[in-house]
Amino acid sequence: MRKIVILLLMTVALSAAANISTNSSEISANKDDAPTGENSIPANTNSVLSGSSLVIKNMLQSTTPVKAVLAYTRQLRPLDIHYFPGISNENALVIGGVHGSELSSVSVAKQLIELLSKGDVKPYYNVIIIPSLFPDNAALAATYKNEIGSTSNIGRYSDAFHPDPNRQMPPFGKAFNEDEPVDFAGRSIEMENQLLLQVIQLFRPSRIANVHAIRDKNRAGIYADPRTDCNGIAQGFEQDSTLAVNIAQYICRHNGCAPGNQLANSYTALYYCDPAIAPVGTKQPRNIHGSWLAGNRGYGVSLGGWASTAVCEDDTLLSRPAMTLLTVEFPGNKRPEDYDMASEKEACAHNVMQYAKALQAVFLMAE
Repeated sequence: MRKIVILLLMTVALSAAANISTNSSEISANKDDAPTGENSIPANTNSVLSGSSLVIKNMLQSTTPVKAVLAYTRQLRPLDIHYFPGISNENALVIGGVHGSELSSVSVAKQLIELLSKGDVKPYYNVIIIPSLFPDNAALAATYKNEIGSTSNIGRYSDAFHPDPNRQMPPFGKAFNEDEPVDFAGRSIEMENQLLLQVIQLFRPSRIANVHAIRDKNRAGIYADPRTDCNGIAQGFEQDSTLAVNIAQYICRHNGCAPGNQLANSYTALYYCDPAIAPVGTKQPRNIHGSWLAGNRGYGVSLGGWASTAVCEDDTLLSRPAMTLLTVEFPGNKRPEDYDMASEKEACAHNVMQYAKALQAVFLMAE
């Protein structure tokens, strides 16, 4: 078993306020222990991003697994990040909890962290895992147990004003600008998403697994976004489609649930709401209309669309190729502990394990 090392790179004031023991493998999430200084989200945006940048850069120097705190949320919860060095120079990113209402996505990410922590074999990819991107939203969802997975969507959005958390990305083909953190529609990007974008630009993963959950369990599965150049010209779908299907096949071979990939018929890795795949060399249509929300808050560029589009900037440090982006749709929003019946708890726990194992065995290993 590899011991997880805690990386603590905060200001002097932050370290004092956080009440952190260097002998502990956990950082306290107690609100009384959490800081309200430079590395808390209510603070100045530049301050938060400056502190998190140092955390990320130092974390990536480690040759052993690392757990760190990027920042503290408005409600003083830690936004945790985990790093597991691999055996190659390739990088991968796994994200859970983009929508706080999708609590099972956080469970899958945490299960993957446990598997990597206890495993004797390093992944091929150096991997960063952010298990819960919006921990305040997830905490809110968890307090309304009877509403988890319902159409009330408690915790899916941060409030009645911000856009959908998965519709806050920069314009297609453009880098995230820390000095002007606005999305495709010119709206302010929430701080949690700014931190995610900073991780992506510093870590430069070649592949990302964005773990969600879906109410209609018949659509659960693994889906790929088609890669394009910075002008939206299709670069080919077969490689990423095959990766998505291989992960779904692993899940199904181990009696997990991934019916959305239609493995019994003609395989698919295209999400049911997305436009058809364009031939290589032609313009790839993108879906910029998500859920209908008042104030057009469901409109915007998703992480899938932005990450799978190459970025071209005058500053070559900000330019990058298109990334492989898989959307993992877990069957149902509930965690095992949210079900009442023992059989349902067991079935959900099995699926959590198989989704996590599939990411470990297929997504994070050389093809």
